[in-house]
Amino acid sequence: MNQLTETATRGGASSRAPGRSSRKGARAWMASRRWHLALAAVAVCYSTIQLLVTVRVGLGWDESIYVSQVTPGIPPAWFSAPRARGVPLLVAPVTMFTSSVIVIRVYLSLLSGLGLFLAYLPWVRLRPGAAVPAAAALFAGLWTALFYGGEAMPNVWVAFCAVGGAGLFCMAKRKGALVGVALAFALASLVRPTDASWLALPLVAYGLVTRRFRAAVAVVAGLAVGWGEWLVEAALSYHGPFARLAAAGAKNEAGLHFSLGEHLRALDGPVLCRFGHPCGDFPLAHVAWFAAIPVLTAVGLWAIRKPARRRPLLIATASGTALALSYIFTIGYAAPRFLLPVYALLSLPVACGLASVARVRIGRVLVAVAMAAFFVLQGGTLLERAETEGAAREPDRLAAEALRGLGITTPCFLYGHAAIQVGYLTGCGMRGITTNYGGYELPRQIDAALVRKEWVGVISNRKDTPAGFLAAWRRVPLITTGTQRWYLYRPPSSAR
Repeated sequence: MNQLTETATRGGASSRAPGRSSRKGARAWMASRRWHLALAAVAVCYSTIQLLVTVRVGLGWDESIYVSQVTPGIPPAWFSAPRARGVPLLVAPVTMFTSSVIVIRVYLSLLSGLGLFLAYLPWVRLRPGAAVPAAAALFAGLWTALFYGGEAMPNVWVAFCAVGGAGLFCMAKRKGALVGVALAFALASLVRPTDASWLALPLVAYGLVTRRFRAAVAVVAGLAVGWGEWLVEAALSYHGPFARLAAAGAKNEAGLHFSLGEHLRALDGPVLCRFGHPCGDFPLAHVAWFAAIPVLTAVGLWAIRKPARRRPLLIATASGTALALSYIFTIGYAAPRFLLPVYALLSLPVACGLASVARVRIGRVLVAVAMAAFFVLQGGTLLERAETEGAAREPDRLAAEALRGLGITTPCFLYGHAAIQVGYLTGCGMRGITTNYGGYELPRQIDAALVRKEWVGVISNRKDTPAGFLAAWRRVPLITTGTQRWYLYRPPSSAR
């Protein structure tokens, strides 16, 4: 009898276990779904703000170079040594059908929202709770992340790959995770191979030290895709990899530097901080949130007691720190977009740090005030930057319209100030020159265009003749913008 009772008891327990297990699984699924929806809401807001604020900002110099590589009917601009082919690949699906700047902006804004969601998605499983959607919101709330989300520029895409790749690296035992790691670092290396390498360094080192060789191999395999393409192009177009590295280093002021001051002054813009592009004073409000990042990162890491739960955040922190140090100590100038992957990775421990502070009542008040101030500051800077850059790029569109009014015909070739941007808008070949237009000898690019019997024009924003070879050319006022006047130089009849 006792034996029967014991057997029945065991049977009852075993019959009830699946019910409890299924209810627990259902609750876990509902909780996970809530944070997935929260992350999706952040991504939707991220794309929406871009569509409302930055969609009408014209293409910049670098963007025009990238987009011209894959736009049918537009001659590709010179692709200098530091650039990589990832950005043209990203925009190719839309530029195959249209060269419209607004369509490109809409496409990239929507794609960046999807990228944000996919990047932080693995972390929802690693860190269930509000921390991951909050981290995504912190990154997405940065004016740089919003401004460059819809730009054909590399840094925000490296940021998404870095976050997603690090998260999948920490989930290496799950099915398909290693494929995701390889894909993330393949895209990052195609977009910006040096950044991808710095980001990968701590992951590969950790994989080797802890004997997680498959995870390390997945990272290296991804890097091999971008570096392989870079090496092939170096051999075909830049006289070999060493020559390309030297040219890229000269262009990017590579070497031993300490550029933290430049990065701090660039926190609120302009979009470039180097010789000829002064950054102004230190924006104290922006410096305050920048200084809070290492503090909150340390708090977030300290607050997680279990080593297994802390380990993914340590990996993300190490990856972001490696890239930050590379920019601060090896590049002699700054741009606000350079540190976007760093902000994206460190947003994860920072969000955990904020959650730790918010455990007490006064902490919740402080966090709420700080977050509100942060988003107001970033939003105001975004509006200011969008207005400033939009106004600075509007003359490019006006110049293109003026050229059409003057009877420009294709094939054509433009040389000089803003020739890259205006060339893209008019469908002309282009050679951008900022200061030194040359001497009395006709530049070879113009000479070649004249030999091909193309419509040729030189654009300048200087009142005096910018080069001796233009002395005999006919100067025509092109557009007037504020205090500046742009001129178009046309070759004499004998040169056509």
